[in-house]
Amino acid sequence: DVGLFSVLEKSLSLEKSELEAAQHFLEEAAKVDLFGLLKQLSDVLVNVECSPPVRMQAGIQLKNALYSKDPGLKTLYQQRWLQTPAESRQYIKKNCLAALGTETTTHSSAAQCVAYIACAEIPALQWPDLMERLVENVITPNKTEACKRSTLEAIGYICQDIDPCILASQSNAILTAIVCGMKKEEPSDSVRLA
Repeated sequence: DVGLFSVLEKSLSLEKSELEAAQHFLEEAAKVDLFGLLKQLSDVLVNVECSPPVRMQAGIQLKNALYSKDPGLKTLYQQRWLQTPAESRQYIKKNCLAALGTETTTHSSAAQCVAYIACAEIPALQWPDLMERLVENVITPNKTEACKRSTLEAIGYICQDIDPCILASQSNAILTAIVCGMKKEEPSDSVRLA
């Protein structure tokens, strides 16, 4: 959406009036149709033809709708996410997973989005194949360095934010990804250090 793209560009502006107008637009769009906005943000995040700063901003806006450091807001956001129609959630998850490894920035917005969706869904016994898919990204030899690195970043965020008891059943998959990423045969230092 050209309008959203323009707003995301303005949200990066150093000019206060443009920044405030962009923030106001995003807040109003979220009030009118939050999940329509989140779908559009995920479309920008996965679109490699969009500029890296705009893609990163789309990811940040998406992440901020899913996660807060405030425990009360975090719970509210997670419950709101889980009440979203399954087809909308699936669409956004597909885009976020597809964006892993396509960003040119140091830290992956897609990794954060995948992780914070997982933080809502895994404790609710949703998205059961996520860890399998993430491990596949790391152990598949022809996956790009960026894909492996951002996938390991997502796994790190998930492990940091979900109660270890909840992740216990997936510990083998998590360890497989981490060990595979750390092997000396892994040609990329950035993957080994992720």
